[in-house]
Amino acid sequence: MRSENIEAHGVGPLVEEQRTDAHYLSNFTIWFTMNLTIACFSTGTLGPLYYELSMRDSFLVIAFCNLFSCGLPAYVATFGPRLGMRTMGIARYSFGYYPAILPALLNLVSFIGFCAVNSIVAGQVLAAVNPGGLSVNAGIAIVAIVSMFISFCGYRVLHMIERWAWLPILISFILLAAFGARQLDAAPSFASDVPATAANVLSFISIVVGFTISWSGCSADFCTYMRPEVGSMRVFVLTFLGLYLPCAIIQILGAAFGAAALSGLVPTWEEAFADGNVGSLAGVALEPLHGFGKFLLVLFSLGMISNNAPTQYAFSLSIQIVFPFLTRLPRFFLPIVGTAIYLPIAIAAAAHFAAALSNFLGILGYWSSIFVAILLVEHFVFRKGRFSSYDLAIWDRSSKLPPGLAALFASLCGAAFVVLGMDQVAISGPDAHAGGDIGFETGMAVAAVVFVPCRFLEKRVFGR
Repeated sequence: MRSENIEAHGVGPLVEEQRTDAHYLSNFTIWFTMNLTIACFSTGTLGPLYYELSMRDSFLVIAFCNLFSCGLPAYVATFGPRLGMRTMGIARYSFGYYPAILPALLNLVSFIGFCAVNSIVAGQVLAAVNPGGLSVNAGIAIVAIVSMFISFCGYRVLHMIERWAWLPILISFILLAAFGARQLDAAPSFASDVPATAANVLSFISIVVGFTISWSGCSADFCTYMRPEVGSMRVFVLTFLGLYLPCAIIQILGAAFGAAALSGLVPTWEEAFADGNVGSLAGVALEPLHGFGKFLLVLFSLGMISNNAPTQYAFSLSIQIVFPFLTRLPRFFLPIVGTAIYLPIAIAAAAHFAAALSNFLGILGYWSSIFVAILLVEHFVFRKGRFSSYDLAIWDRSSKLPPGLAALFASLCGAAFVVLGMDQVAISGPDAHAGGDIGFETGMAVAAVVFVPCRFLEKRVFGR
């Protein structure tokens, strides 16, 4: 492979001479491909599976909440071309040099969790191709290793692969929907006579939001090489559509399949969907296609690489904020570290996948909402929305950057209210039982409100 296809540059700012990418449409295709996955399908099934929401109620939550949760990372993406900086590098301009380690560390946890969840789904689907022949753990390892090699190459290769990788996966989902349609008539009957409770709706909202808002911690990473003169509106729209279209459509499809399987009217689907195993559910829906159906399952599984590889790429950048000495190493060594961490976690969590997915996505939404609230309040309130106010020369100078005390205190206040309002499968706060999970909403609001006066005070005392 040619050396120019292997990116060594790490988390530091890119000078304008390095930002020459004019393939602006790839900002749509990379997000579209990353989210056109069977893991997105799995997220949709959680509405009927864990929160007993009907197909209609699940659809409404998915369609409307994704508008909000896709919009935030889409806006953060606009920072990439204008500043030539990665998201966690930009975080230093509100959190400061050392406190920025906290969101970067949480980002790493998110990436490890996402890669583990994606690998488990891929392993389940591969195991469904040849039951008894290939284990879930073997499937997990295959996807993890291939993803590592792609993320090793970096920005250029990622965008080249993601530019076209969506096509076979989209065709596979169309065929899944077409051949599953004969049983989807059963979906509307699930929970049709059970009114949706506020608690269940709010808890499912936190799952849907958690799936997409978490991209706010890395969305600028995938367009930093783009020409700085590209319009921010273009970047926003392409990123938003790349996120919203697959998330909304594939999650809705997952909710329909989950509701049909849980309706009790399709015994083969109900048996296949035991413990939330989406690989088996997809496999039984594609049985009429025989060998070609198994080929589609392989495509679904390998499609998870299109999510894991970019996530591993973002991991290799965030870890340099957590451990600044790693900036002296070429970036391409760091995906190996991420793979070594999440691979055993995925194998251990595979036996309890659905519960692990539900808890993980909820937690993602909590910290991500606090982070993006502080980042955007800093940008709009204290920097007046001006990208020129970011002095790129001081990105690694702790004495010039904000102290970060205001952001740290606001984050802790937001986290306290998250704990009070969270309500996941395994964890509930004292305020959640009255009305469901309100953790991300209260955490985000409190962090934004607290940050404003604290940041004013910080600027007055420290002058930066």
